[in-house]
Amino acid sequence: MKVPCRWLAEYVDIERSPAALERLAERLTLAGLEVEEVTRTGGLRGAVVGRVLERRDHPKSDHLSVCHVDIGAETLEVVCGAANVEAGQVVPVITVGGELPGGLRVEERKLRGVTSRGMICSKEELGLEPRSAGIWAFEEELGLEIGTDLGGLFEFDDVVFDLKITSNRPDCAGIYGVAREVAALTGRPLRPLSLDLEESDPPASSRFAVEIDKTTATLRYSARLMEGVRVGPSPLLVQHRLLKAGMRPLSNVVDATNYVMLELGHPLHPFDADVIRSPVSVRRARAGEVFRTLDGAERTLGEEVLLIADPDGGIAIAGVMGGERSEIRQATSRVLLEVAAFDPVAVRRAARALGMRTEASVRFERGVDPEAVPVVAARTAHLLKKLSGCDVRRGLLDAYPRPRRPQTIRLRPSRASALLGMDLDGKQISDVLGRLGMEVTADGDALSLKIPTFRADLEREVDLVEEVGRIVGYDRLLPVAPKGVLHLGVRDPLEETKDRVRALLVGLGLSEVVTDGFEKTSWREVLRLPEEDLVAVGNPMTAGQRLLRGALLPGILSVVEANLNQRRDGGMLFEVGRVFSKARGERDALAAAVFGRTGVPLSGKGEVGVGEAKGILFGLLSGLGVQDARVASDEVPPFLHPGRGGQVQVGGESVGLFGEVGAAVVSRLPAPLRVVVFELDLERLHALQGQRRVFAPLPRFPVAKRDLSLLIPAGLAEEAVRAAIAAEKEVEGILLYDLYQGGQVAAGEKSLTYDLSLRAKDRTLTDEETEAVLSRIEARLAGLGVRLRS
Repeated sequence: MKVPCRWLAEYVDIERSPAALERLAERLTLAGLEVEEVTRTGGLRGAVVGRVLERRDHPKSDHLSVCHVDIGAETLEVVCGAANVEAGQVVPVITVGGELPGGLRVEERKLRGVTSRGMICSKEELGLEPRSAGIWAFEEELGLEIGTDLGGLFEFDDVVFDLKITSNRPDCAGIYGVAREVAALTGRPLRPLSLDLEESDPPASSRFAVEIDKTTATLRYSARLMEGVRVGPSPLLVQHRLLKAGMRPLSNVVDATNYVMLELGHPLHPFDADVIRSPVSVRRARAGEVFRTLDGAERTLGEEVLLIADPDGGIAIAGVMGGERSEIRQATSRVLLEVAAFDPVAVRRAARALGMRTEASVRFERGVDPEAVPVVAARTAHLLKKLSGCDVRRGLLDAYPRPRRPQTIRLRPSRASALLGMDLDGKQISDVLGRLGMEVTADGDALSLKIPTFRADLEREVDLVEEVGRIVGYDRLLPVAPKGVLHLGVRDPLEETKDRVRALLVGLGLSEVVTDGFEKTSWREVLRLPEEDLVAVGNPMTAGQRLLRGALLPGILSVVEANLNQRRDGGMLFEVGRVFSKARGERDALAAAVFGRTGVPLSGKGEVGVGEAKGILFGLLSGLGVQDARVASDEVPPFLHPGRGGQVQVGGESVGLFGEVGAAVVSRLPAPLRVVVFELDLERLHALQGQRRVFAPLPRFPVAKRDLSLLIPAGLAEEAVRAAIAAEKEVEGILLYDLYQGGQVAAGEKSLTYDLSLRAKDRTLTDEETEAVLSRIEARLAGLGVRLRS
């Protein structure tokens, strides 16, 4: 964005010396408004308004003219090479000794025998456009007095800043917004805009109405009506400011709207009110609707385009470009001025769909403040009345369905000082933020700030701290060592449990695998798991990522399959990960699989069995301190082998499943190996786990070892026998090392042999005490129908 400094100085005092302007450019850059280029326009000396009294052909040239030019104080004879020079024209003239903006000095010189005592200029020679076809003939409507010094009608000797405005700062997309930043940086006052306006009856609402279709998401749509407009050229000062800011002057009406857009960063559009009818509405274009824009092109619109329309059809593409039907012409006498706040997303989509990017669309895409609409409308009406002498009809036509309210943010000065590393008190912070347009009130030890609606980028306390830092100046930070206190974080207990599970399983010989979070549909079908409860992905990248996984077992079995395909003859795997369901939401789970040979040295070629896998499962549960765990075989999932698995229960509550997979699953694998799996709900295990084990000192007294061989009913659970033995406090260890059923044991019975470890904490057990413990155990077992084997 180009910012002429003489225009900027209209709103805030700035020093215009080269060194001061260089410092200002540096300050703006450090404050976040990067000045990418600084351009000097050059000066204009000895330029006056002249009238061509007479023009005749040069006697010795077929392309030169000899002109007599009245410059008020005298009449000059000037040789001119432009083909369009004519008698009666009012033109810019550089007198002898004068200087053009490019540095060229005009001297008296003889051209083919005729002395030229000046120069009639084109816009190109005045630095106002890159190329001109001839001299610049001033319009009569400008009413320029012959002999007037042109240096006072233009703003040469200027410096233009080319600023890079980031997308989050639409408030700086206008020169007045930049002036607000300069005022905050320098501490100088920001001058208010001239908004005084004399309105006349009848009211605008008696002629026009404005409407917003609710499907357009338009924030605000407003208009002002001007009548008695006289279309003509803008004053040279206005034209020069527009040119330096990168826009071409067209007419006073169009120039006024472009002037305010450059000034306030808010685009607006004038319609010829004589050719449109009420109501004027914002609606979506119909698919295939054809519209002719100001550049004369016919464009086919889609429903993503917002259209400004009257009952006869479209008159503008909202936020992008006006239409040819309602453009301002020389004969225009009534103007309906549109001032709106369109949805940034809608404008961006329309601009991209049509391949059009305009000054207006760029600003609307970044967002404009709907609360600024009345100010923008009043400022433009003020200028139009000044430039065209029109009558401004009373009232603003306004459609504003959801007014935007300023938000309030609380800021702690102590927090600002800590984050910035500066010693700042509340008064300093209030002064800085007040210069940026915020209302500051005390709130105890903090400040309460009412954020202006044009600063939509300020949402949190830290945003205000950043504002303070950039205005005070990050370059002023002192090199002071940090004074912050480090605080140790506390890990989530569930994460600690997951880490402990990993450590325990790795210690038991398993390897961790990681699969993606999507359902393995083929294995789900083999396991006959339901799909109704799975969570679908809204926009999957591939067909295999259509569903989030509801269980870990399908993924684990896919890893087993991949290993067997690579001719691995066995392994022990586990995975800790998230599973998803509609009913239970998102939760952590654990799955493991042992298959084929374990790979443990000196363990032979035998395949891993249910016993080894169950040992791993209960080793894990024991390590977690989970008590009273068992595998209940009364509810076996259909994909497990009957009688070789079931539900894992803790205290009667199911926490997962365990077992050897059945023949239907094995048949899908590349090799017919035995596979034992288990899957557990980690969150339930976390809630059920007991106290972590605490290491105790080594015992001081010796252990007494005894073997105990028992005959028990075949239907009696071993758990009941173990519980009866463990009821004695002197029993320290119980190891079942033999199970026998055969010819030497009666039918309906089985033989169990235990190795018992007995110890007292405070003394050495005597033989009598040991025998007494065993007698009590035998009596308790007898109540279960258990007897000693002789």
